[in-house]
Amino acid sequence: MLNDLRSITHSFVQEPSLEVALASLVTDIKRVLNSECCSVYLAESEQSILRLQATDGLNPDAIGVTTMSFDEGLTGWVAQREEPIKIHNAKRHPRFKNFPDVQEDNFTAFLGVPIIHRRQVLGVITIQQSQARFFDQEEEAFLVTLSAQLASSIANVSVRMKSSSPYIEHENNALVLKGVSGSTGVGIGYSYLVQTEIDLSDVSLRKVPSADIEKTRYFEAVEATRTDIKLMSERMSTHLPPQALAIFDMYLQLLEAASLGNEIVAKINESWCAVSALKIVVERYISEFEKMEDPYIRERAVDVKDLGRRLLKHLTNASSQHKTIPKAAIIIAEEVTASMLAEIPRDQIKGIVSIKGAENSHAAIMARALGIPAVMGLRDVPLLQLDGVDIIVDGYNGQVFISPVEAIVEEYKNLESEDLEFANQLKVEADEVVQTADGKRISLYINSGMGFDGEFAEQEHIEGIGLYRTEYTFMMRQRFPSEQEQQLVYQQVLGDFSEKPVVMRTLDVGGDKQLPYFPIIEDNPFLGWRGIRLTLDHPEIFLVQIRAMIKANVFTDNLHIMLPMISDIGEVDEARRLFNQAYFEVQDELQEADAGAIVPKPKFGVMLEVPSMLFQLKQLKGKVDFCSIGTNDLTQYLLAVDRNNDKVANLYDAYHPTVLNAIKMIADVTNEIGIPCSVCGELAGDPGGAMLLAGMGFTQLSMNTKNLLRVKWVLKKSNSEDLKELADDILNCTRPDQVKFRVNRYILNIGAAGILRAGK
Repeated sequence: MLNDLRSITHSFVQEPSLEVALASLVTDIKRVLNSECCSVYLAESEQSILRLQATDGLNPDAIGVTTMSFDEGLTGWVAQREEPIKIHNAKRHPRFKNFPDVQEDNFTAFLGVPIIHRRQVLGVITIQQSQARFFDQEEEAFLVTLSAQLASSIANVSVRMKSSSPYIEHENNALVLKGVSGSTGVGIGYSYLVQTEIDLSDVSLRKVPSADIEKTRYFEAVEATRTDIKLMSERMSTHLPPQALAIFDMYLQLLEAASLGNEIVAKINESWCAVSALKIVVERYISEFEKMEDPYIRERAVDVKDLGRRLLKHLTNASSQHKTIPKAAIIIAEEVTASMLAEIPRDQIKGIVSIKGAENSHAAIMARALGIPAVMGLRDVPLLQLDGVDIIVDGYNGQVFISPVEAIVEEYKNLESEDLEFANQLKVEADEVVQTADGKRISLYINSGMGFDGEFAEQEHIEGIGLYRTEYTFMMRQRFPSEQEQQLVYQQVLGDFSEKPVVMRTLDVGGDKQLPYFPIIEDNPFLGWRGIRLTLDHPEIFLVQIRAMIKANVFTDNLHIMLPMISDIGEVDEARRLFNQAYFEVQDELQEADAGAIVPKPKFGVMLEVPSMLFQLKQLKGKVDFCSIGTNDLTQYLLAVDRNNDKVANLYDAYHPTVLNAIKMIADVTNEIGIPCSVCGELAGDPGGAMLLAGMGFTQLSMNTKNLLRVKWVLKKSNSEDLKELADDILNCTRPDQVKFRVNRYILNIGAAGILRAGK
């Protein structure tokens, strides 16, 4: 049945109309399983209601009319229990309920399978038979497999249909897309799509008022594609035999009006935009070719797909070339990168929407560092659906409003105003030192390296840089930066903070941070060649960076060098050897030029983020001058959750008792052996997390600048003994929600509710 599964799934995905796709689906299932009836019920948005959407065997007049709750009938029971149910004689079952409109009196045997996507029931597929019997395991397995394959597509199509349907079920008729919060705040603006490579699967169907404009766009794309193909044919003519060059002639024939052209123009005349028309026609051709038994004809699907991509590229490029960046831009991308943000003036970026990513992905951390509201992980939303529309980014609730009505815009403008008022309120005491209500001193540092502004150095409440991410110096270039280039960058930072400590982390790439000129392709990048592992394997890169840092530190003597991704003491020893080598090289070089030159030796430390180091902490004594906890990766590795994978992002939680107990262990051991330990992960920048860390005994916390004043505000309202009791209490919890409840209760008790929600 594997071929049947593939064929049914492919046909469903290629069909642009949900109504037609479902109608074909029930007919195909009925045929393959040789059943007498097949029906599909879809769940109403955010309600426990099922509505009959397609059937082959029941009364067709009941489609779109008959509804049932999850506690009604056998079909509702399938949705309620979220598992397959098969009944040999449905009418005798206590859960059976007769719905007269569907006219199912002739059917006795019943099999229902839920359609579930990301733990949400989207609907139910049922098959029925007049003869009383149990459907066999093979039939059940087929339906379960098919429903799992279709779930993502049904979720995708449902969102797409809602965006153009007059029967939108969201509040005030606004389409709301749900992701996860990447950075809190409210962003109101106009979408600016930053396109990388897109595919026909990224296209959402859209109709337009003017067919003439779209036909002109299509004809221009055809001419550009025809030129590309002729140039390719000419380039390859000296390398390929004539019979192999025939492929280019076939591409040119497909571009002619008599082939794809007339059908695409016909779809444009039906008011589809040029990109939508291309998608409809090309995907139908692909589907038809792939169903062919002849392998030669079946392979033509690949050619049509390739040609479709080429046409799509010219259609979308033509649109993007004339785009200007809106004054209030909401950046939309498949995956937001540092280079994307660097190309757009900071004051024009009002929000970020990243289709990929999760709460603690690299893109989310960048957004928080820049203080930009962001929503991540909008899975199964066609990218082009978000292009050229008014958008509101609700970074508090992880929501994106598409083309919101005026009432929603006004509501969020008020919220935005309250946020600004609260931020100004926090600035009143900005330059006071941070100490708890009972006088315990806590030092607050910033995480920097991207979007860094020297003016922060003059703000008294910022006591230094607890984490300077040097990788951005590498990521924003087309090659490895030279020693002199690095030295100038580091010198500027150290000079700006000349009276304050600066902790610079050595190159930390790999995982979700890639260099464009040194890509690392791995199956498990977070468990692979990253951080110190890479730089120890390439001492020529490591030594150049350390030398640049030491030279930059000559006049300020405020540098601390920190190693990322340390997993055993051997790495510390080897890195220390190279560090000493670089130091003596620089000392010899500078003293050769000036015999009296004094070269200060930076402090040497490590990041604690790999769980193996929890069991080697005492061995750090005498080897390092300090350490800092990176809670992001420590959480990821302790919980075995890829923080960039939105399918499991809900399992990533730094408030997990396991993570908090590990952090408390580090606090106790480093205190015992006399090594200063700070926290520079995202947990330190969370006001509730900062309170817990202070309660565990940490006196140095580093965070993004946006959260620093919020953390300071709650710490000044807290009592150190109360924080210690709170930290001790939560270490006995078993779930993250229990921890958050206790933390939020404490925040409310000290009158700091403003940090728990949007507004003031």
